[in-house]
Amino acid sequence: MSDLTPADPAVDVTIAVVNWNGARWLPACLESLRTVRGLRVELFVVDNASTDDSVKVVREGFADARLLVNAENLGFARANNQAIRLGRGRYFFLLNNDTVLRDGCLECLVRFLDESPRAGMAAGRLESPDGSVQFEYYPVALPSLASLTADLLWLNRIWPRANLGRGRLARQWDPTQLSRMEQLPGACAIIRREVIENVGLLDEGYDFWYEDVDFCHRALKASWELWYVPEARILHYGGASSGLLDVATRSLLRFRSMMRYAWKCYSPGRLMALRMILAMVLLMRLPVVVAAGAWPAEKTRRAWIGAWKAYLKLLGEVVLSPDLHAPMRRPGA
Repeated sequence: MSDLTPADPAVDVTIAVVNWNGARWLPACLESLRTVRGLRVELFVVDNASTDDSVKVVREGFADARLLVNAENLGFARANNQAIRLGRGRYFFLLNNDTVLRDGCLECLVRFLDESPRAGMAAGRLESPDGSVQFEYYPVALPSLASLTADLLWLNRIWPRANLGRGRLARQWDPTQLSRMEQLPGACAIIRREVIENVGLLDEGYDFWYEDVDFCHRALKASWELWYVPEARILHYGGASSGLLDVATRSLLRFRSMMRYAWKCYSPGRLMALRMILAMVLLMRLPVVVAAGAWPAEKTRRAWIGAWKAYLKLLGEVVLSPDLHAPMRRPGA
């Protein structure tokens, strides 16, 4: 693929850490990468126009990292692609800024891919600070109409371990066992260079959410295998970027990305069904959103203020948009 810098035999892994206002997380994340042994790595930190001390943290404490500073927030896919295009490794390791690699994590993932030529991607075991597995990051199967409906109705949020909306693969998944996946968590995924040469970069039509799901879908269609490797353990705090977004922006990003994925991957009938379900859910949520934006408690009111406008905008796009072929517009557009 001409978009990529040629591979360099002297580089095993290109590591890409995308950051937005994550100064509190970056030191532990980047420090954990210094424990990697026996691999030749190059590290890119792509900063999406942070307004905190993120750039200073990298420049002063991690001179071994190649820092790319964007003048605006380009989103997760475009920022990762910047590092991927420049990377010279035979593997590309995409890592969230709110992660800390346990000892031997990256070495374990590389060893597995070296021994498994049909494995195009692999991910490890995401753990909370108490050591528990973060089941919510492992849907295992690609999104179905049922799983998206469960997500829209908040069933998976209320009962994250329930069977509602989770297919057979997810219900039978054992986090202690090596296993094939249809979908890997984008928080910590390693990708073989040949996969990107085969299926292309992350789709930059997504700003946030579903870009990793879309990539997994394309890799599977190209007959690559996706694997979960439990011995590769990663501490993951979660929500470092999404937690900084207000409800209005988060809703616009998530629902637009969901619809883009459905347009690309679903049949016309299933796409129409999802549009109807999404419109119904938005209408059901609207009174709650309006009430939250007027709530007496200032913290709640501040988080939800203006969200009703986002919901009305989404309703218009879902119900009235004659063309879902173009990428959904960015928030505020």
